[in-house]
Formats: sequence, structure tokens, C-alpha cells
Amino acid sequence: MDKGSRGSKVFSAVIVLMLGVGRVGNAQPTVNPPPQETGFLQENFRFSGELGTYGELYSIKGLTARRPPSTGRLFFRPTMVLFNALTLNFDFILSTEGSGARQDINQFGLHPSWSWGRGHIGDFTESYSDYTLSGILIRGAAVTINPGLVRFSALGGFTKRAVFGGADNGAYDRYLYGAKLGFGTDAGGFVDLMFLRVRDEISSLPSQTTTPVIDTLNPAATPIRQFEVTPQENLIAGIISSVNFLDNQVSWRLEATGSLFTRDMRVAADTTLKLPGFLKNIYRANVTSNVDLAVVTDVNVNVDFVNVRAGYKYIGPGYNSLGVASLLNDQQEFSLAPSFRVADWSVSLSWTRQNDNLLSQKLHTTVRNMYGANVSFRATAIWTTTIFANFLTMGNSAPNDTLRIDFTNFTLGTTQILTFAQDALFQNVMVNYVLQTSGDNSPLRTNTKSTTHSGTISTMIPVGESFSISPSAGLVHTKVALLRAQTIQTYGVSLLHRALENKLSTTLASTVSILGTANSYRNTLTSSYQLTASMSTALSVSMMNFRGNPQTGGKFDEYTGALTVSYRF
Repeated sequence: MDKGSRGSKVFSAVIVLMLGVGRVGNAQPTVNPPPQETGFLQENFRFSGELGTYGELYSIKGLTARRPPSTGRLFFRPTMVLFNALTLNFDFILSTEGSGARQDINQFGLHPSWSWGRGHIGDFTESYSDYTLSGILIRGAAVTINPGLVRFSALGGFTKRAVFGGADNGAYDRYLYGAKLGFGTDAGGFVDLMFLRVRDEISSLPSQTTTPVIDTLNPAATPIRQFEVTPQENLIAGIISSVNFLDNQVSWRLEATGSLFTRDMRVAADTTLKLPGFLKNIYRANVTSNVDLAVVTDVNVNVDFVNVRAGYKYIGPGYNSLGVASLLNDQQEFSLAPSFRVADWSVSLSWTRQNDNLLSQKLHTTVRNMYGANVSFRATAIWTTTIFANFLTMGNSAPNDTLRIDFTNFTLGTTQILTFAQDALFQNVMVNYVLQTSGDNSPLRTNTKSTTHSGTISTMIPVGESFSISPSAGLVHTKVALLRAQTIQTYGVSLLHRALENKLSTTLASTVSILGTANSYRNTLTSSYQLTASMSTALSVSMMNFRGNPQTGGKFDEYTGALTVSYRF
């Protein structure tokens, strides 16, 4: 903006202010200006969103690089609202990483929504439950509608692309489709039936080779088989329901799901697996196939200041879902978690019992018991304290010392927070201390016992209205069996400065960690600036310097710089 334009706007503002003061002084009634007419497009079409770019430079000396030397991303997230009834959210992300990673990082998605439904086209995530579909990215289409009490959802797409590699990093093209049909509402209670089918495309990778591949860069390494990853298939069907009682003071949730999973689709069909006739017509099972169940239920009671939750979980050893990011099977769990609040006191207790070997397929059964307690109260107007404790026991039924497990872990800690007035020298002070002991009582593993003391203290010191200093210090002291005790010292300081009417915010953080003769230094500078009401930029520069001997990690220097520019419209 030039000086003439700026001066003109200031002059106009002064005239308006003078006229307003004159009207108040003359006690003249205020006359509202006539409303401006809006056209058809202004009333029925609104466009907003965000456009931006991200760039990163990276280098390291003395260690193998952990990321590309340069990365660039462009993101575009526009939103259109049509006739105040239909909202179209777009999501576009382009990255120089592209498909150079194990899976494609670029994303393109359209997400329409309206009063009784929503949809997805392109890249999206959807969740049916933690044991059927959750936490994975899907490229395809989906629709969810809820007209009244009817609930319906359907989706289809692929979740992985074919990648050359072994069992740990290889993949086939993977497709899925599924649906959910139910009745009710989330607030009042519902019942949903779920169905999901996931399948790898065998032809997306060449036939498995029987010849191991030698790593030419490291001939001594164990040879790998490129296509050792197996094509898998999964069929899941189940029910999930939620019911509320007594004005929502009591709620009961249940999920019961059956899984048919095949570990290797290339194996010849096997008729020994007892399946209903209609399943045999749509699913080709073989000797690598499993059928199992997952049942998860809990009851929650919330009355006044008391809350009690009791739960049960059963995940069979043969239960698998290719629609979730991760899943632990072969586990049974009972849990109880009461809590209550009285005046300035809050108390939470918990107990969980887990065991494996649900079908007695293993020689020994491992049982875990976890007990927890957390007490928080406000001692004075400026002092809040929290005390917590956790106790874990883990053991199995092995009759001899070699295989026996008798592990225990105990944690006791406290957090103290002091909050002072805004004009005090210290804005707040926080102190943490944790004691942790663990070990195995088996005579053959007594050398695993350890004791750790850790404590931190931090505070925030305001310096004027635009500057603050936050120093911190920490200490971790660990003693393992007969080994020499080790102490890690950590010291840090963070400086925050705000300027230009808080449009410019800059933070400089420095941390030093010391462990014997090994030292690490990390310095990070982050700064964000609101260029205009719609445009902002953020800069981040980080430097990590590590100094140690070959046994403690050697010596390396790592540098990262990133710049983000975004525009909201």
C-alpha cells in the first residue's frame, strides 16, 4: 500500500469518527443504512478454503540420511457451499515424494456432505469399528446416509499398491468393499450390521521366485526372497450396538464380529474347513484360512459425580482384519475403571486382566494384571497436585525356570503445578517426579531388575507483554542389576517473542542432554508471520549435534529447514 492510499484511508476514518462524535453530541437518532441487495450467486454460492505450499531441506553428516535431501508439497483445500444445503470439501496434496515411498503420498479427495449424509470420492478414511475398518487410507468412493432412524453406509476402493519386497516391506495391490446397515442414532442408541471384504490381487506381482536374492552391497547379509510376501484375503461380518438407559446415565455397547482370513491365496482350495454353503460360493478357503470371533462389550454408569466403566474383550487367535492399521489377537481382557469427584478432589482407579492362549494352542498361558490409581486435588488457590501409581504383574504357567515369566513393574509419580498472578515474576512452576522399578523374579533373570528415578522442573517467566522465557531441567537416574548406574541430564530454555500486534511470533528453543561422555545439542527456531488477514507464513530451522564415542552413537550433525506459506480465502 502506498503512502497516498494509506493517508487517504486514515483521513476518511478521522472524518467518519468526527461525524460520529458530532452525531452523539447533537443527540441525533441513529439511522441505519438500507441493506444492500445481494444477487442470486451471493445468496446461494459460497467459496472458501486454503491454498499453500511446504518446502523442506535436509542434510546430515556422520550418519545415514533418514529422509530425502529436499521435499516439496502443495496443498489445496477449497470448500463450496451450494444453496445452504450441500457442502463440497476438496482435498488435494501433491508431494515430491510421490510414490517413492512404500505407498503413494499424493492425495486427491472430494468430500460432499449434507444434512442427512456425506460422501467421499478419491482418498479418504472411514471407520466402522476398531476391529473391522479403522485407521487406513482408502482410494475409491463411499457414501453414508442417515435419513431419520435409518443408517446406511457403503464403500469401495483400494488400500495398497503393489510393491516389490519381502514380507516386511512388500505388498500386493489390495482392494476392499463393504457396507453397514442399521437403525437408530448415536445419541439415542443404535444397531448396525457390518460387512467387509478385503482381497489382494495375485497378478499384481510376478510369481514367487524360489531363488534367494543376494544383497550386493552386503553379501554377508541373509538372502531374501523378493516375493515372500503372500497375497491375503479377508471377509468380515458383524454387529455393533449401543443402548442407553435411565436418561443416558447407563449405556451398554456391544460389538461381535466374525472373521474369515486366508494368509496365502495361492494355496489350492481346501474343503475341510466347515463353512456355510453360501460362503463357499463367494469365498475360496484353503489350509491357510482361519475362522474366528471378536467380541467387545462395556457398560458405563455415570451418576452425578460417580462414573464406573466395566468391560470385556475377546479376540480369538485366528481373528484378523485387513481393514485396520494394527490388531492384536489371541487375547482376553476384563477391565473395571471407577472414578469420582468430590469438591476439589478427583480420584480414578483401574484394573485390567489380560491373558492369551484362548484355545490352549500354546504350552503356556501368560496372564497380565494391571492396577492403576490417580488422585488429583487443588490444595490451595495456586497449587494443584496429582499423585499416580501403576502396578503390573505378568506371569505364565511354565513349570520350569527356563520358560517361566514372573515379571513385575511398579510406577509411582507426582506432578505439582503452581500458578501465580499474571504480574508475578514466575507465571507458573511445574515439578514432576517418577519412580519406576521392574524386574523378573525368575532365578534365571534376576539381572533384569532395574530402578529409575526421573524428575523435571520447568517454569515460565514473562518479560513485559511480548516476551517470555521458559527454562527447564531434568534428571534421569537408572540402575540395572549389577551394571554401573547411568544418569542423563537435560537442560533447556525456550524464548518466545511476539511483535507487530502479535502478527509475528518467534520461538527459539535450545536443549542439551548429557550422558557420561555423550552429549547432544538441539536448537530449533520457529517463526510465523501473519502477512495479511488471509496469508500467513511459517519458518522452522532445526540443528541437532551429537558427540559421543562409537559405543554411544558416534558423532553426527543433522540440519533441517522448512518453510510453509498458506492463503485462506
